[in-house]
Amino acid sequence: VIQFYINYFNRPSKIPGPLPIPIFGNLLQLGDFPAATKTFHEKYGDLYEFYMGSIRIVMISRPDLVEKVWGATSLKTTKFIMRNSYSEGIDELGLGTKGMVLNRNIEVWAINRKFMNVISTPAFLRESIKLSSKTIDEIFGYWKIMEKNGLKIDFSKWSDALGADIVGTTTIGKRMTSAAELFNELNIVNEESTIKGTWQNSTKFVHAIHLYNKSMSFMMLFPKNFRRIAPGFKSSNKTFLDNKEWIDQELDRVVSEKRKEIENTPLDQPLESNILTLLLTTNTERDLDKISAGKFDRPLTDDEAKSIIREVFTGGLDTTSNTLAFVIFYIAKHRNVYLKMREEVLDVYGTLENPDLSIESYGKLKYIEAVINETIRIFPTVFAMPRASTEDVEFDGFTIKADTTVYTDYRAISNDPKYFKNPEIFNPDRFLNDKESIIRYTYLPFGNGVRACPGRAWAMAQMKTFLVKLVSSGVDIFVAQLLYGCGTTIATRCSTSDVLS
Repeated sequence: VIQFYINYFNRPSKIPGPLPIPIFGNLLQLGDFPAATKTFHEKYGDLYEFYMGSIRIVMISRPDLVEKVWGATSLKTTKFIMRNSYSEGIDELGLGTKGMVLNRNIEVWAINRKFMNVISTPAFLRESIKLSSKTIDEIFGYWKIMEKNGLKIDFSKWSDALGADIVGTTTIGKRMTSAAELFNELNIVNEESTIKGTWQNSTKFVHAIHLYNKSMSFMMLFPKNFRRIAPGFKSSNKTFLDNKEWIDQELDRVVSEKRKEIENTPLDQPLESNILTLLLTTNTERDLDKISAGKFDRPLTDDEAKSIIREVFTGGLDTTSNTLAFVIFYIAKHRNVYLKMREEVLDVYGTLENPDLSIESYGKLKYIEAVINETIRIFPTVFAMPRASTEDVEFDGFTIKADTTVYTDYRAISNDPKYFKNPEIFNPDRFLNDKESIIRYTYLPFGNGVRACPGRAWAMAQMKTFLVKLVSSGVDIFVAQLLYGCGTTIATRCSTSDVLS
C-alpha cells in the first residue's frame, strides 16, 4: 500500500483527478460510470485522470484535445491507433491479435477492417433492409395483439429482441426467434407465435455474448494472478473464460456449416447476402469485387471469419437497440417531432401504407436522421470512447505516456452549453438549420478517422427502417402503453433519470 502511494504521488504529469486505492483504483466511485464521470468533469474540468483497477485513464472533453486523438485520417498520421492500453486479460479472451476492436496487431486489424467494409456495400444494406422490415413487422404484429389484450409494452425488452433478431439474421443468415420467444412468454390465450428459428443455440448465444461483453471489463481491470486466486473473483474468472470457450466452439460450428453450404451451392445459383457469406466468398471465384489489403489477397480462413463475426455480435447487439429506445422515449414526449417524422415519410414515399423502403430513399430522410443525431447527442450510445497512443503526446503541458488509455467523454462535450445552445432541450432542428454551426469534434457519434465505427451505415439503415415503419404503422405510441425499466408509461410519467437507470 505504501509503495502504491509512493508511486502515485511521484508519478510524472500529475493530472488532476480523484485519489485511487490499491488494486481497485477508483472503481468504487465508478459504480455508476455516467454519473461518476459527470461529477469528475464538474470538479476537475475537461482534462482529468482516474484509475480503473490498476489502469490509468485520462479523460478529455474539449474539441482541441479531441482533435489530437480523433483528427488523423490515415494510419501514417495517427498516433492513437490503439483502442486500449495493453491488457493481459484481453489476450486471454483472444482479442489482442484478432478481430478489430481490441486488436493491437495493426497489420491484421487493417486486413480485417478491409473485409468488414462489406457491411457498407449497397448490396448488403438492401438485403439488411428487407430482413429488418420482416422482423419489425413481426414485432408490430405482436404489439397490436398485446394492445387488444390490455398488456403493457416494455420497449426495453422489445428493443433487445429486435436487435438480436436483426443482427443474428443479417450476420449469419439464420432465423432468430428472440421476439417470438418474448411474445410467447406472455402466455396470451389463443395467441402464440409459430415462427421457428433455424439456429438451435441462438438464445443461448445471445446471452453468452452479453456475458462476454461484461467479461471484457473484468479481464482488463484486474491482474491475472489476482483474478485466479481472489475469492469471488476466481469463480467469475472461470465463468468468463468458460463462456469464451463456448462462444468459440459455437462460432466454429456456424462458420463450418456456412462454408459447406456455400461449397454445395452451384456457381450459377445466387447466395444470400449476409455478412458471413460475404466474408467467406470474398477473394474467391464467387466474389465480384476482390478485396486486397497490402499483399493480402487470399480468402479468409474460418478462424479469421469467426473473429470478425464475433465482433459484429459484441458490437451490434446492444448499441442500435439502445439508441432506438432513447429515440422512442423522446418522440413519445414530443408529439410535434413524431408528426414531423410522419410528414417527412409521406413526402418521401407518397404514402404511409407500406412505403417502398430502399437505401437510396434513406438519404432523403433528413429530419428522421436529425432526430437520431439529436438523441445520440443527449444520450450517446457509448458515453465515453477509449484510444491509446503509440508514442508520448502532450495535453495542456502534461505528458501522456505511450500506451495510456485516453477516453473521450462524448456526453460531457455534446451536452456542454459552450458548444450546444440549450443542450438539455431535445431539438432535432439543430442538425438541420444550425448544422453548420456545430463545432468540429464536439459531436462524434461513430468516432472519426482511422478507427471510426465501420458499422455506421448499417446502424443508420436499421434505425431508419424501424422509425419509418413505426410512424407509418398502426401502432400509436401515444396510446400504446410503452414501458421502460422504470415501470411507468413512457408518454406520461417516465423521467429521463428513470430511463438511464
